[in-house]
Amino acid sequence: MKGKYKLHIPDYQYYADQVACRKACPVGTDAGGYVQAIAQGKYEKAYAIARGPNPFASVCGWVCNAPCETACTRGNIDQPVTIRALKRFVTEKFGAEAVSDPASTLRYSTAAGVPYGRATGAKVAVIGGGPAGLTAAHDLARLGYRVTIFESQHRLGGLFYLVPEYRLPRALFEAEIAAIMSMGIEARLNTKVGTDVTMEDLRKDFSAVILASGAWGSRQIPFEGRDLEGVYSALPFLISVYQHHNPVPIGSHPIVVGAGNVAMDVIRTAIRVPGVEKVKVVTLETWDEMPADDLEVEDALHEGAEFMIRLGTKRIVGSNGRMEGLEVKKVLSVFDDQGRFAPTFDEGSVSVIPGTSVLFAIGQTIDTSYVSEDMEGIVGRNGIIRANIHTMDTGIPGVFAAGDIVTGPRIFIDAIAGGQIAAQSVHAYLSKGEVEKTQSGVSTPVSHRPNPSPIWPEEFNTKGYYTIERKNPDLLHPDFRRTNFELAEMSMTEEEARSQASRCLTCHVNPIFEGEKCVLCGGCVDVCPEYALKMVPLTDVDLDHGKTAPLLESFTGVEIHPGHLETPVVQTLSMSTAMIWDGMRCIRCGLCAKRCPTGAIAMEHLEIKEEVTLQ
Repeated sequence: MKGKYKLHIPDYQYYADQVACRKACPVGTDAGGYVQAIAQGKYEKAYAIARGPNPFASVCGWVCNAPCETACTRGNIDQPVTIRALKRFVTEKFGAEAVSDPASTLRYSTAAGVPYGRATGAKVAVIGGGPAGLTAAHDLARLGYRVTIFESQHRLGGLFYLVPEYRLPRALFEAEIAAIMSMGIEARLNTKVGTDVTMEDLRKDFSAVILASGAWGSRQIPFEGRDLEGVYSALPFLISVYQHHNPVPIGSHPIVVGAGNVAMDVIRTAIRVPGVEKVKVVTLETWDEMPADDLEVEDALHEGAEFMIRLGTKRIVGSNGRMEGLEVKKVLSVFDDQGRFAPTFDEGSVSVIPGTSVLFAIGQTIDTSYVSEDMEGIVGRNGIIRANIHTMDTGIPGVFAAGDIVTGPRIFIDAIAGGQIAAQSVHAYLSKGEVEKTQSGVSTPVSHRPNPSPIWPEEFNTKGYYTIERKNPDLLHPDFRRTNFELAEMSMTEEEARSQASRCLTCHVNPIFEGEKCVLCGGCVDVCPEYALKMVPLTDVDLDHGKTAPLLESFTGVEIHPGHLETPVVQTLSMSTAMIWDGMRCIRCGLCAKRCPTGAIAMEHLEIKEEVTLQ
């Protein structure tokens, strides 16, 4: 029978998915768990939960793009919990940057193996010392492998060093890197694979190799005038500021082209360069189409950037070899009917924006020139390494890849996740000679200590629930921010953190229904403040969906087949009732359980643990 409600019969995965913040995190961080711990003042417990699956928990407390917040169920009600800032609150108390010995934080890791490594196993080479490579090295060292990182620059950290200093403290990620390297990992700095050492050498000298060299190139500027003086790409500009500490000359009125997060970093960095008076920003997109985080755009505006939206670059104009302006044309649309990026322009609507330089933040590229000729088949378009996204296996025995080199430029937590998967696959390969593949990814034949359990809420979300609004961390005043590179975001106070953490809906707790006890009084439906409950006749339920029909057969004693429309069956079902619960609306207030006169509803905590036994 077809009804208007397509239901999921709750099972393990259903309740696991209710913790939407954890599901959205690429490394599976139980954000709700550490937020709930903060609400109760259990700060070390909170840090343990945050650090467990993530060797760069402190970095993510400052600059993660927070997919957990995008998924947060509280956002269905008003605004998401300030998860990222709350992580920073606890890492500032217990993270690598907050303790005298950064290596002491390794004991919180839930990655397989032992906390401080034991370099007794096979040799593994990692090309690239950025977030993906360092994460892979961390996980492999815990498993006992002898790891060597080959890094072309003079220090480890990769693109961490191009995050503006007003957003991410250098000492913070350097401390987390020091903790990882304390496990006996070797780093060969200033060593460029393909020049100082070849891929053939690495494959001969090491049992496995992980390619994790990142996306350090800038997409070629495709416009006339790109060779004029004063025309720059985003990464070279950021490198000049944050690595060389000698900004390229951009003059008093630079123009930035782009609307992504890298563009926002370029804009806000340019504002801080001495001698800059005004930064103009040219974007194809309207405000609601910009890919950058809303808060980043807002901060750029507050610091004085002037956005000129719905304009596309036509060419760069200048004289005597020097850039003098950007010729732009009006944008008619950015995306086609299928939602694909396909901008269209009004070629007759053209104007020139005067400026002293132009900075293009229009994309990054990948350099895989070091890959040997016999491996060229794994190099795809734009240098992307063709690897199985679930295992990071390239198909060449013993060669794996991770991070931006596989996915293209993404956020740090994606690179960290890629490094973890690559390490798991290397271990599976070296343990059994092949990568074990499952539907969801790679099966790792090692013992795995699960995350600390989420905290059971002391009371349900009833007191002050609707009165506590989301509050982002305070920032230094824009007039002061734009004059220096000091950290712009201020720390939360303990009072602020606990208040913000109390907004969490405790999605680990769910109402569980016992139909045999229900007397259909409807009290639970009436009392629900978010209309998350509904009672409907079984005839309104789609009985062809999943396991619904078999379960209803056992409950009603009536045989039900897909498409069954016989009158006796319909009459039986019309006299039966289904309780429908929408977990994405539920605020876990527990009022339904308190209201139920027969005890048919109970609020229950689901603890989810992953355990893999040694084979």
